[in-house]
Amino acid sequence: MPAGRFVLLDVALAQDAEIELPAEVAHQVRDVLRASLGDTIHLLDGRGATYPAEVVALDRRHVVVRVGSPRVRTADFPVRFVLCQGMLKATKFEWVLQKATELGVSAIQPLLTERAVAATEMTGEARQRRWQRILAEALEQCGGDRLPELGTPRPMMHALAQMPPGALALFPWEVADASPLRATLGEAVAERGGAHAIAEVRIFIGPEGGFSAGEAALAQRHGALLVTLGSRILRAETAALVAITLALDAFGALDAAPMR
Repeated sequence: MPAGRFVLLDVALAQDAEIELPAEVAHQVRDVLRASLGDTIHLLDGRGATYPAEVVALDRRHVVVRVGSPRVRTADFPVRFVLCQGMLKATKFEWVLQKATELGVSAIQPLLTERAVAATEMTGEARQRRWQRILAEALEQCGGDRLPELGTPRPMMHALAQMPPGALALFPWEVADASPLRATLGEAVAERGGAHAIAEVRIFIGPEGGFSAGEAALAQRHGALLVTLGSRILRAETAALVAITLALDAFGALDAAPMR
């Protein structure tokens, strides 16, 4: 079995324990990953630990694994990266959830904005559960350590007003005559005396129609920095991934958590 097979398991894990996998997870291990007796899979607890686990029993209904010694990251990157994403049409929003998880964001906050035409069709518990499944599958695919926190959709003003002390808000806006995101980050880090002074970076990305002038003004009143992602007008989902990547790279987070 390939070494990169990861499964998120929402149960308590302990070294040397033998556990029977829940039915849905057992199906994934047996029928999707095609595990056999003696194969090793990697169980993710979604909170920073990965456990190798040997398949010790397997039939059409049951899969039992023996849990090995956990691998725990000794030090997380000190800066939290939070994507505050204006609501998009379903497939585009779900794509952003998937890719942001693969890149390693700490949290994703869906935003209700003036031009978020898809907002009313994307609320409710069923939709939230679907989003959580998408995050879990993305974490399994990339072998990440932590499941991003996922907020419920809320107005943009709440995400601005509730930023923690030491947070830095970046607001890419195609209309703004602003500095590039990476240059703005560098200046902010220097002004604050180093990256250690920034506890969190929040990146605000608009919906398909972009942010309005009123929303940009609101963001500035709350201390957000208007930035540009370049001279081209990017689709919302493209802008999200570009902004996340630039911010992660500016802080060295991509080097701190290499792809596997």
